[in-house]
Amino acid sequence: MGLCLIFLSLLLSGLFYGRLLGINTYTTKSDVVNMLEGCNLSVGDIKVEYNRAYAPASMLVQFPSKSEYDAAIRTLGRKGRLFKVETADRAQWDSVVPFDGKAVLLQGIPRNALPDDVERFLSGCQYDSSFQLFARQAFPEPIRMAVVRFPSSTLATHAFITKNRGFCLNNQISVRVLQ
Repeated sequence: MGLCLIFLSLLLSGLFYGRLLGINTYTTKSDVVNMLEGCNLSVGDIKVEYNRAYAPASMLVQFPSKSEYDAAIRTLGRKGRLFKVETADRAQWDSVVPFDGKAVLLQGIPRNALPDDVERFLSGCQYDSSFQLFARQAFPEPIRMAVVRFPSSTLATHAFITKNRGFCLNNQISVRVLQ
């Protein structure tokens, strides 16, 4: 009996993981921290999980304990049912690569654009030159995108401010900061 109580207390005092569903493109980590006030969360306790098209699918949240997770469920119940929380595990938390605001997604790159054209579009920005250039199926034709990493979130935000809705080979490029 005493061993069960010790195990239960260790279980309740360790880290606990949850998945927040119902988010959209404009939901930020700080929005979630402010909404779940009283749950002892920081921005570093949240990772955004993206789908293949880089639309946010969910947020993984690392709670300090099971009681904080339960408090988050109660808080969401009080503040409205906009979001849903499910339990997650450590493996799911570890599998998500955080961008932490240090990467941007470029959407609308022309099909004939070369990496040099993307570099020319990003001229004046300090970024990691090993960006990912890929295409995703869309209607009526595929959309080319690129994920570009930056040394800091400030530089990524600067690129968003200066390059959003700019042009690459006469195509308007949409820039979005990835969390």
